[in-house]
Amino acid sequence: MTAPADLLIVNGRVFDGRVRTASTAVAVVADRIVRVGSDAHVLELRGTTTRVIDAGAGVIHPGFVDAHVHAAFAGVERLSLDLTPASTVEQTLDLIRDGAEQGNAVWLTGGGWSHELFPMPTRQQLDEIVPDRPVALSDAGHHTLWVNSKALELAGVDRDTPQPHNGRIHLDERGEPTGYLNETAAELVGRVIPPATEDEIHAGLLNAQSHLWSLGVTGWHEAILGEYNGKADCTPAYLRAIADGSLRSRTSGALWIAPGLREADVPALVDRFIALRERNAAAGLVTTTAKAMIDGVPHGETAALLEPYCNHGDDGFSGELHFDEPTIRAFVAALDAAGFALHLHVMGDRGIRVALDAIEAARAADGPGPRHHIAHLSMVQPEDARRFGPLGVTANIQGLWAAPDPFVVDLIGEERMQRGYPFRTIADGGADLAMGSDWPVSPPNPWLAIHVVVNRWAPPPPGAPRPVVADGAEPPNLDAAHQALTLEQALGAYTSGSSELVLGRSGRIRVGERADLAVATGDPFELPAAEIASLATAVTVVAGEVVHET
Repeated sequence: MTAPADLLIVNGRVFDGRVRTASTAVAVVADRIVRVGSDAHVLELRGTTTRVIDAGAGVIHPGFVDAHVHAAFAGVERLSLDLTPASTVEQTLDLIRDGAEQGNAVWLTGGGWSHELFPMPTRQQLDEIVPDRPVALSDAGHHTLWVNSKALELAGVDRDTPQPHNGRIHLDERGEPTGYLNETAAELVGRVIPPATEDEIHAGLLNAQSHLWSLGVTGWHEAILGEYNGKADCTPAYLRAIADGSLRSRTSGALWIAPGLREADVPALVDRFIALRERNAAAGLVTTTAKAMIDGVPHGETAALLEPYCNHGDDGFSGELHFDEPTIRAFVAALDAAGFALHLHVMGDRGIRVALDAIEAARAADGPGPRHHIAHLSMVQPEDARRFGPLGVTANIQGLWAAPDPFVVDLIGEERMQRGYPFRTIADGGADLAMGSDWPVSPPNPWLAIHVVVNRWAPPPPGAPRPVVADGAEPPNLDAAHQALTLEQALGAYTSGSSELVLGRSGRIRVGERADLAVATGDPFELPAAEIASLATAVTVVAGEVVHET
């Protein structure tokens, strides 16, 4: 006779990680799923101490797994000066003012400001609020830093500072720094900012875990483990949280390959990563992935393009790679041979081609190997989109970014913008799909990202009216609608697809699997596609324990 269940979830509709099934209920004993089926079949396992949760006709699905997130520092940012709630210039400046009044640290740091609100922010704007201590605020994309005059002074950045490789110190008409620093230029200030302490990072990691649980996210992949842009390595915080039992979600992480690596240094890098992989595994942290940024971002004109940026027709500037091509081929080949999966940040179509060429060369040399993945996919030529499947490269999708971005359109043009994020072409070519948020670069709510991937238009801000559509049609995103994924594909990518890629687990609702589950406030398969973003998470279960409930 089967023992009574500890937890039953009934009156829902089960999406098992791949397909929507006829089952309506799930039974859990300890941390394992023991039965999936009808309400009546599952309620047979009800005992005197069994907890029963009514799903209210919402979808019961595997917990979301975020395949690309910076959870530790997103949490640190949430506990510092978080500018992401601001939707106007005035709200942003008010938050900065409040942060300056409430905090007493030498540096005022934080981030999350919007390029749409501040296309070209200046140090003078910050000087008016905080003239007497240094201020450094990352943009929402975390590739740009907005600083005040005091920060520039402490960093020794002035009109005579040489422009760094793969970065830009923006200057005013008099040749003075404006306080707007892109990519490696941000590191000029970042290196003098006191890094967060291990205690602060540990607290941030746990804050992030709680926030992700509220969104139905039960596991994730920390996209950078190592020192980055003045930020301390968050690996010790992960090891501490694993050791003290406070990190209860399944996680993995990517060892960081810093820009500027030289081909001659690749063997030493691989040896170091092998040692780190073994040490971390012994402590319970999976680090079988290596992360590199092949290029930058279009916002800072640092993504590597095949054709020039629109405002560089005269000089032909098309961005730069963060490594020379021989070095990229060398570290991809060596890490592939050593059993590391490559997690590659690529934003430009030239960067995509160079990355795929390097993976193709590694496959030719060593045969099938680790599951490499390329994140972001903002500009991909059609012929390159069709290479993902044959090469065994997973598309690591940040779905929210697939809506039109007026700021980027000005830089790359409407035609290239419409060719971006070719999810359908990649999927039709046989590639596996995973999804992630890149939080704190963008919000970590999976339902918002799924909405954009399925509709190819962004949901309106809270309180704003939804676009009026007729006959069930959705607002068009010009030529991008044909690159939309189905709801089943999108939800599968954010659950089993991501779980298989970064956790090495099936991420399915099946008997014997770990009970990492979530219940939505409705069933997206019963809603018009335009209403997917209205969904939220009602219940989150991690290893059989309810960790969030509305």
